[in-house]
Amino acid sequence: MEKHAFSDTEWEWLQLNREIDLERSSELKHYTKEIPWLEHINDTETNSLQMETTNHKSLAVWGTLIYVQEVDKEEENHLLQFFVKEKTLLTTELDFTLLPTATKEGILAKMQDANNAIEGFMILLGEIMSAFLHKIDQYEVRLNDLLWQVKEHNDTRLLNKIAENRHEILVWKNFLIPFMEVKTGIVEAFGEKYTQNVHFKRTNYRFERCDNLIRAYEEEIRALIDFEDVVSSFRGNEIMKTLTVMTVLFTPIMAFGALWGMNFDNMPELKWKFGYIAAMILVILSTFLVYWFLKAKGWTGDMLKSKKKRKYVD
Repeated sequence: MEKHAFSDTEWEWLQLNREIDLERSSELKHYTKEIPWLEHINDTETNSLQMETTNHKSLAVWGTLIYVQEVDKEEENHLLQFFVKEKTLLTTELDFTLLPTATKEGILAKMQDANNAIEGFMILLGEIMSAFLHKIDQYEVRLNDLLWQVKEHNDTRLLNKIAENRHEILVWKNFLIPFMEVKTGIVEAFGEKYTQNVHFKRTNYRFERCDNLIRAYEEEIRALIDFEDVVSSFRGNEIMKTLTVMTVLFTPIMAFGALWGMNFDNMPELKWKFGYIAAMILVILSTFLVYWFLKAKGWTGDMLKSKKKRKYVD
């Protein structure tokens, strides 16, 4: 068990080793009193939040947060189990090496300015949010690359990348929701007086910044999917139109070919001296007339036009 005292021993932060310190239940119950936090730790392996609000002298919030969540489900999620009272903060399983933007010494230094354990807990959540924002910044770079790949490529692989990015956004959204719940739970349990300090406000702003970024990126992904649907639909229509036009253009050739492929005994044009040339002229002329008709009606669109510049739709 690692103890830290702050504000001239006004409040304490105890970092527990789950495998060792939880056996010292009698000592820990000095802090948790009648609240079943130890039982909660043993029974919970996912996000959860509970609170005690009936006894004014025993106001407390406790639960579990996944503070590092990987996009790949095969990677292990890391749990932060916490217990917060005005003068006591208990946590377990917090690995500072998993927070790339914070250090243990830096967090302890910031907690020296906290007047109570509630403010200290908000500082801790704020540092976790900073690490989360760092991951979002990396995601922003990948999303920006994807936006420009849409112009250069338009195929199944790109659609798969869009789907992967959308799944990642859903993971980030799922990660943030429990933190927002804990923030609201702090206010519900301890009252609004704790929302006026700088540590609560700073962490709350980070929550809002994360939420705004996730919503914005979610809109971008949705716009990319809509754009991809429009492009795919347009390409499908162009392909069908091209096949239809080609079929119509070759209809005279197929019709005359079928006619002269018959085996009737009385086919006078087979003995004409210029029958072959006449047939070729007839085929070409009828094909040209069909093309002229389609062109005059505007049914060929731009399928026969050359593309001199890279377009979004090929």
